[in-house]
Amino acid sequence: MLRFGIALLLCFPLALAAAPARGQAPDQLFTATHEQLDVTKVLLAQQDAWNKGDLNAYLARYKDAADTIAILAGPVRGLADIRAAFHTNFPKSEAMGNLEQSEVEVRELGPNFALAIGKYHLSRSKKYGGETEGTFTDVFEKTDKGWLVIFSQTS
Repeated sequence: MLRFGIALLLCFPLALAAAPARGQAPDQLFTATHEQLDVTKVLLAQQDAWNKGDLNAYLARYKDAADTIAILAGPVRGLADIRAAFHTNFPKSEAMGNLEQSEVEVRELGPNFALAIGKYHLSRSKKYGGETEGTFTDVFEKTDKGWLVIFSQTS
C-alpha cells in the first residue's frame, strides 16, 4: 500500500505536466514544439545581437526578400530598405540601448510559418530617446537558412 501511495504521488504531478496546452492559463507550463523553440531561439539571438549593439547581426534574422516588411514609422519593404531605416533610427549602439523581451508567445501557422508576439522594454539614455516599451508582432518563415522574420511590427 505504501508503494502504491508513493507511486500515486509521483505520477500525479507527471499527469498534470503532460496535460495538453490548449485552454491553459498563460502562467501554466506546457511543452513547446520544436518549431516554437527554434523561433524563440531566433528571438533570443536577436535580443543578444541588439544588446551587443550589432544591428547587422540583428537584421541577419530577417529574410532577404522584396516582400519582407517592417512597420517602423510606416511600412518599409525589402531588407535593404529595412536595414537603411534601422541604421538611420539607430546610428550608434548607444541609441539601440538594452532590449528586454517578455511574455513571448509563439504560435505555429502551419509547417513553414510562425507568429511571435510579446512585450519589449528598451532602456537607453535620454540623449538617445530614453526608455520605451510596447508590444511586438513578428511573422517568421521557415527557410533553408532557418526561421527568418518576414513581417515585424512594434507598437
